[in-house]
Amino acid sequence: MAVYEERIPHVKEQRPRRRGNRKLVFLLGLFFLIVLIIVFIRSPYSKVQQIQVYGNDIYPAEQIVKNSGLVIGMQFLNVWESDVRTSLKPLEGIKEVSVERSFPGVIRLHVQEYRRVAFWNGPDGSRYPLLENGRVLRQVNFAKRVVDRPLVSSWSAPELLPQLAKALAKMSPGVLGEISDIALTPTVYDKQRVTLYMRDGNEVRSVLYKLDTMLNWYPTIAKELPQGVKGVLSLFEQPWFVPYGTPDAPIPLQSGEAQPPQS
Repeated sequence: MAVYEERIPHVKEQRPRRRGNRKLVFLLGLFFLIVLIIVFIRSPYSKVQQIQVYGNDIYPAEQIVKNSGLVIGMQFLNVWESDVRTSLKPLEGIKEVSVERSFPGVIRLHVQEYRRVAFWNGPDGSRYPLLENGRVLRQVNFAKRVVDRPLVSSWSAPELLPQLAKALAKMSPGVLGEISDIALTPTVYDKQRVTLYMRDGNEVRSVLYKLDTMLNWYPTIAKELPQGVKGVLSLFEQPWFVPYGTPDAPIPLQSGEAQPPQS
């Protein structure tokens, strides 16, 4: 018997295969994942519950939300930034917009608008913002808004508005806030002559192509003016000041070498 047992080959024990178990676990995991997705889609947490707008000044938040194409109750995962940007293109005052999602159900629209540099006064009493890109935004009437920018009341050359807007955009906020009204007052010799009426009671005359550089000096120059005296300040090559009522008595500022400009 011992001899026969030695001749019988020993069969190796085969370990049970785990591939089938892994496949079963994968299928079960996939099934439960699909169930969770379906439950999530049907739950209130998958819907847009709130839409918030940040950075807007020209347009009210309600108008931005209405034009964005977003509505309360839509699928939270169906909100795409590219679609929102396309939907907001008709609002010409919006420069850029980004979308932020916050779970559960909150969509935040971060809006960057073109800077308002002045107001365009219409003949019918309307008031539209003049943007930094030179566009008069007629989509929004600011007639009932607080006047916190200069008023452009008399401007006979609309083609020069982009140049005016560019100059105003380069001014410091403090100087821009000192301007009350702006008018284009061309002469035979210079079609870009402008007159600015300051909130402190003075009148400034300059040229459009030098407006941003010359007017930024206004706070410094105003300190040299006679205290309590108002008049016309000419800012060309050489600053000159003429008190109201004394056209023949110009006062040179900083240097008295140059002659007063011809107005």
